[in-house]
Amino acid sequence: MNNNIQLSLTLYSLTEEYVSGRFTLEECLAKAQEMGYKGIELVACQMIPEYPHPSRQWMDTFINLLNKYDLHPVCYSAYIDMGTHSDRDLNETEIIQSTINDLTYAEYMGFDLVRTQHAISPAIYEKMLPYAKKIGIPLAIEMHHPHNPDVPVWKEYLKLMAKGDGYLGVVPDFSIFAENPHFPHMQQAIQEYDCRKEKVEEIAALHAAGHTEEELSAGDYTAGEKKFIKEVYDMYGSGKANIKWLDDVLPYTLYIHGKFWYMGPDEIDHVVPCDKLLPEIKKSGYKGYIASEYEGHHYTMYCPDLDSCQQLSRWVHMTNRILGRS
Repeated sequence: MNNNIQLSLTLYSLTEEYVSGRFTLEECLAKAQEMGYKGIELVACQMIPEYPHPSRQWMDTFINLLNKYDLHPVCYSAYIDMGTHSDRDLNETEIIQSTINDLTYAEYMGFDLVRTQHAISPAIYEKMLPYAKKIGIPLAIEMHHPHNPDVPVWKEYLKLMAKGDGYLGVVPDFSIFAENPHFPHMQQAIQEYDCRKEKVEEIAALHAAGHTEEELSAGDYTAGEKKFIKEVYDMYGSGKANIKWLDDVLPYTLYIHGKFWYMGPDEIDHVVPCDKLLPEIKKSGYKGYIASEYEGHHYTMYCPDLDSCQQLSRWVHMTNRILGRS
């Protein structure tokens, strides 16, 4: 058994339940505990009423709720809101101050790290190091599709992380390893793009078999089906995940986003090769949290029977099984 890896839930996974009013924040936390998660990621702009400046009263209430449900505050997810002003983007001074604020609030609530976005720029990110050290909270950037370690700006970020003394790091998102269109995406193509079901399945199969986008685009497909073809190659590339990217990011990984869109009754992710990724992460000696980040809620209109809590429970079962624990 490997107890170095713990499972957390980003509350973004329960967006539909929270935004619709079906779950309060406390009910989201209670569900997280019930499903077997040990940690929590808070998406600040979504669930803090006074964001970007949470009140002391709100933060104290949140701390008490975490204690009530025995959940650890792992990640405070912050956003660089470049649209704060209607007539211009945030300037460097404002981005730095906003990030200092996020680090300070995260430290007060006991979070392990703050997750920011690549919009912070390498130049500003480097300037944040002394602030992160002084406040005592690491600052990590999420690496999300279409980015990956081969993207030039990420080569810059990784060099900074190597000099960051553990206070600058990365949050790799499993979207960079996605290989195949997921079931809700295929349903979207059928229902919204007016694609033929058999052609959607054919496109997915040909993509998985290694056929090129040019080959499929030249086939006998409708306009909607060709739109689906373009999305498949834009989102999933060649259909083969580059597992070696883990070697580039794991030395600087502070937290991991276990992105997924659909988990069937077999409790296997047929989009992200978790059966390959998780053993490699375990073998590396990674000590930290992997967060379940369910984004199937974006496709509820095409798959109304999807249940977020069922999906998230299946992800916990799959992950524990692959990691070799009950």
